Amino acid sequence: QCPTCLCLSEAKGMTKKMKKELIKMLKFAYREVPIYVNSNLFIDSEIDRIINSADFEKIPFTNKDKLIKNGEDIISASYIPKFLKNGLHHEATSGSSGKYLNIYWDERDYIKSMAQLWILRKKYYGISPEDRLCYFYTMHDIDIDKEKDEYLEKNSISFSKINLSTSRIIEVYRKMCEYRPRWLLLQPSVAVLMCQCIKNEKLEKLDSVEYVEFTGEILTEEVRRMTNETFNCCVANQYGANEFNSIAYECPCGNMHIMDSNVYVEVVDDTGNNINCEVGDICVTTLSNNAMPLIRYKIGDIGMLTNKKCKCGNKAQIISLMSGRSNDYILCEDGIKITSYVFVRAVDNVNMVMNGIIKQFNIIQKDINCFEIIFV
Repeated sequence: QCPTCLCLSEAKGMTKKMKKELIKMLKFAYREVPIYVNSNLFIDSEIDRIINSADFEKIPFTNKDKLIKNGEDIISASYIPKFLKNGLHHEATSGSSGKYLNIYWDERDYIKSMAQLWILRKKYYGISPEDRLCYFYTMHDIDIDKEKDEYLEKNSISFSKINLSTSRIIEVYRKMCEYRPRWLLLQPSVAVLMCQCIKNEKLEKLDSVEYVEFTGEILTEEVRRMTNETFNCCVANQYGANEFNSIAYECPCGNMHIMDSNVYVEVVDDTGNNINCEVGDICVTTLSNNAMPLIRYKIGDIGMLTNKKCKCGNKAQIISLMSGRSNDYILCEDGIKITSYVFVRAVDNVNMVMNGIIKQFNIIQKDINCFEIIFV
C-alpha cells in the first residue's frame, strides 16, 4: 500500500474504492486543469499526500462564481480538442439560483455518473430505464425555433414547465393518461400545481404510476403527502445537480444515501474544516467527470452527514438537507400561481442566442403586474 492509502484508511465515510477514485481524480485535476495547475498549490510529488485527514482540508474551495469567471480554464487539457470540436456533452446549471454555469462531460463519464442511481432505482423501487417515464423540462432543444411544448421519445414523454395554467395542466394530464407512464420525475413546484389541479378539477386517476421521484427543489413533507395521496404510489427524493448529476438518493427507509461511486461529499465550516456530524456547507468533489473535474465545490446548500446504519443495507453516508434550491411562485391577478420557470426559460433563450451573456439574474415581484429584473 502507498502512504496515501494508509492515511485514508482512517477517513470516515470512505470505502477503499472511493479512496482510490478520489486519489486518481485529484492527481488528474492538479496535472491537467489550468485552474488547479496555476494555483501552484501542490507540486506533482506532493499529490500523493494531500488526501490525508489534515491536508485534504487545505485544498481551497471552489464555487459557481469562481468557475464562471475562469471560463475554459476549468476544462482538462487533454479534453480541449474534443471541447473545441463540440465533442463534449454540454449542459448548463438550471438557473434556479439566478446564476448559470456551463458543464462539460465526456459522454462515457456522463453515463457512468448515472449508473449507481439506476442500480438503486431498480433495487429499491423496481424502476428500469425501459419503464415509461413522464417528466417536465425548462428547455429541451438548444435550437429555440425547434423547441416544442412536449416531446415523445422511446421510453418517455416530457412537457414544458412553462405556462402551466389550469387548462394546460388538464391537457398535459390527459396526454399522460393516454401514455400511461410507470413513473414520474417531478420538481416539487410542478407536483403541487398538478396535484391541486387533479383534485380541484376532479380528474380521473392515473393508475399506471407506481413511483414518483422528486428532484431539483426542496421537498417538503406537505408536498410528499399530497403527491402520495394523489397517485397512491411510492415516493422518493433525489438530491442532484447538473455539476455532478446524482449526489444522494432516498432509500425505502427514508434516508438519503450519498452516491459514493459518483461523488465525495463533505460538510464543512467557513474555514474548510470537516464537521460532518454538524450542520454546515455541503462541499462536493466529482469522482466521474474527467473533462471538468470539480474539487471541493461548494454547491450552495446546507446539510449534515452521518455514518449511522440503515436497515436498507446501504452503507453509504446519509445526508440530511437543511436547505436547497427552491422556486417561488408568481402570483397572477386572478389568484392563480405559476412557476418561476417562465423567467428561467426566458433567460435560457437569451443565453442560447447570445452565447451565455446573462451570468446572473434576480427577479422580484413588486406587485401583481410589476417585476423588478436585475441582470449581470
